[in-house]
Amino acid sequence: MDKKEIYKQKRKDTKEAIGEIYKSSCDSIRNSYWLQDLIFFLIEKDKDGLTKMSEKEYHNLFIKDRSVDELKLSYQQAWNAKNFEIELYWKRAQYFWAFQIAAFAGYFGVLNSNNYTADIPKHPEVLFFVVCIGLITSLAWALINQGSKVWQRHWEIHVDMLEEKITGPLYKIATTSKTFSVSKINDLVSRFFVFIWALLSIKYFTDHLTLNPIDNNGFNWLIFISIIVTLYFIGTMFFGYGRGRFGERKVKFFKRNFSTKDL
Repeated sequence: MDKKEIYKQKRKDTKEAIGEIYKSSCDSIRNSYWLQDLIFFLIEKDKDGLTKMSEKEYHNLFIKDRSVDELKLSYQQAWNAKNFEIELYWKRAQYFWAFQIAAFAGYFGVLNSNNYTADIPKHPEVLFFVVCIGLITSLAWALINQGSKVWQRHWEIHVDMLEEKITGPLYKIATTSKTFSVSKINDLVSRFFVFIWALLSIKYFTDHLTLNPIDNNGFNWLIFISIIVTLYFIGTMFFGYGRGRFGERKVKFFKRNFSTKDL
């Protein structure tokens, strides 16, 4: 066997070895459910399983050939669900307000601590951890506000469609042409908090990181890991697990075994 054939054989063996390693890695990922979750948490693979419906189709499905009692039941269900979504919206707002208050208290507590105000601050990364918590929770608040409004609007549309034969256009009649939206203002406040935490993160880097590796006191792995984790969870909220999709659902049922003992 000449050198050329030996070289070809080595290349072939190397490709086969790389292929086996790749196949083994893929099999390991498939068998490692936690690793699959970690990957697909970031990239949501489910597609929307929706079909468009016209107003006539809606009318045929919910209104046509239905008794007044059936219409009242549907209308009341939509009204109760709308009110429930509004109630949940403000409960979530209280929940995230508490997070923001705690995050700002932690931020200024660390900022004014003796360790941080020293000539050479000790463990300045603690301040960055607080900033990451504040940024993630404020961003989650802003996105949840949008999701809550979608569901609230969803049930409001059902009320608009069903009320004609029950109460008349009661919900559609407004007494003013313009006002302030309490939910939109709350949404603006949550976005303002996102902006503030983003500014504080930039301030941290301008205060503690320089382009000079000597003045920078070396590479801080804790900061690097915090950045990666924060960006990962931001990505999951925007592009992965955090996105709500009305995909086609394949449901499984299991029957639980049940038996009685004779006394």
